[in-house]
Amino acid sequence: MWAEQVGNRIAYDAVPGGMRADVASLPVPRKNFIDEYIFGRMERDGVKSAPLSSDFEFLRRVYFDMTGRPPSTNDVYNFIADKNPNKRDALIDKLAWSYEFNDKWTMFLGDLLRNTATSSNISRGQQGRDAFYSYIYQAVAANKPYDEMVRDLIAGDGDSFTYGNVNWLVGTTVAMGPVQDTYDGGAVNAANMFLGINVADCLLCHDGARHLDALNLWGKSEKRLDMQGLSAFFARARMTRQTVGNASKYIVSQTATGDYMLNTNSGNRQPRVPAAGLDRFMPKYPWNSATAVPANADRLKALAATLTGDIQFSRAAVNYIWEQFMVAAFVTPSNAFDLARIDPKNPPPAPWTLQPTNPELLNAMALWFQQSGYNLRLLMMTIAKSNAYQLSSSYPGDWKADYVPYYARKFVRRLTAEEIHDAIVTVTGIVPSYSMDYAGSLWPWPPISWAMKFPDPSEPRSNGTVAQFLNTFGRGNRDGAMRDSSGSVLQALNLMNHSFVTNRMHNNNAGSNVQYILRATTNQTTIVDHLFVSTLSRPATTEERAAGLAIMKSLGSQRGAEDIQWALLNKLEFIFNY
Repeated sequence: MWAEQVGNRIAYDAVPGGMRADVASLPVPRKNFIDEYIFGRMERDGVKSAPLSSDFEFLRRVYFDMTGRPPSTNDVYNFIADKNPNKRDALIDKLAWSYEFNDKWTMFLGDLLRNTATSSNISRGQQGRDAFYSYIYQAVAANKPYDEMVRDLIAGDGDSFTYGNVNWLVGTTVAMGPVQDTYDGGAVNAANMFLGINVADCLLCHDGARHLDALNLWGKSEKRLDMQGLSAFFARARMTRQTVGNASKYIVSQTATGDYMLNTNSGNRQPRVPAAGLDRFMPKYPWNSATAVPANADRLKALAATLTGDIQFSRAAVNYIWEQFMVAAFVTPSNAFDLARIDPKNPPPAPWTLQPTNPELLNAMALWFQQSGYNLRLLMMTIAKSNAYQLSSSYPGDWKADYVPYYARKFVRRLTAEEIHDAIVTVTGIVPSYSMDYAGSLWPWPPISWAMKFPDPSEPRSNGTVAQFLNTFGRGNRDGAMRDSSGSVLQALNLMNHSFVTNRMHNNNAGSNVQYILRATTNQTTIVDHLFVSTLSRPATTEERAAGLAIMKSLGSQRGAEDIQWALLNKLEFIFNY
């Protein structure tokens, strides 16, 4: 049997999540400019890095980070047996153009852009949500330049059921107040999502002084009127609501007239009153004073061009993607940039310090991202191909908190709710089918099996027990509740007892992983080895194999295999990417 031949041959090569003993003491080579910054800084400051990860550790890591799913059993065996010295780069190239990659990064951008059918402020409806999802998916699949994508979002027009990109503007709606609240909503979302600047929301109520003094060095000296200049770009956007069946469609357009008027005393913001003889604000980009907009210009197109040309746009994008691959963002939270604390050539006055973990690398990557044509896929591939990304998560010496900004080892992260769902489906072999169609849908939805393909966190509406399982792992709702990767007793109980898990590990489950291996061999050692490789993407250690064989001897092959499969799904290692 292939499992017997390959499984026993590879068992010596690694320990769980660890390093190969034969490379632990070797210096880590530098593969690209990211490595020059990361390892150069460690060398300068006398910080030792972890060794490179084992092939097992790297394989599982890069599959989850690129596609949101673990490798299949055959993927593991084939990769380990491959003697190509460039097999890691080749695998990254392959995964970056997979359908699963498109699913994962559509999910990521859906989170960033807060694509929902219903939120506290606006209901796009399932049709608007689906159109937005389709736009994002097609942009990812086509590798659309990120700056072009954002220009589509900021300056889109048309109906929200046909032109998915206009649903970003629909999402800027702020209900129950004057229209200026919605203009402010556009400014807040643009600054937050595309520039990583979350203090815009604060500054649109009041000046930064006395409110941001201890939080943001740049923000504490900014004026409300400057941020209202950003809102003024949105003052000619119009959203006309039309009822279609039981849903609302929005027609988004730009008018030739309309300004941000200072004439409100109700709504979600402090009163807007005339100041310095002015009763309105004209568009002004807060981070570049030389942005006068001609009177007859399309203001949103002008904003889109200015914003996407700003180096902070590139910094924010790099920071978001870096966090997804390296766990610790350059700036944390990733939308909390302090613009007065990011330039290593112009450090802030004491007691303030530079904000990014590695400001030199952040700026270098931001410039590189601009020069690459805002290529998100290439950015991800470049990070994944660096040896900084490929370090082991096991550190050979005494780990110190001071080493975190050095990225001296790979940091561990808990899998997202969707990744946990799809990992359970992958390793058990039992593939679900969720109905996604609904009355009035734009197109017939085919049944979906993978959580990473859900258009928003309200799904699957057709299976409330699975939705509850996903919610337990903190997927949030893209509105008032963002993603949460913390653990809980409820999560452990769901992994142990939820029918989504327990109905997938039995020999009588047609197509299950347990059924497959029991039909393939009666060799109990091979059964144990297969269950470890298929579930954890690594072979069992000597102690684990011995424990597994003891279970098999005590319970018999069938019950023993089922119990081992359950135990591995409940092993802490299973829900973490290391």
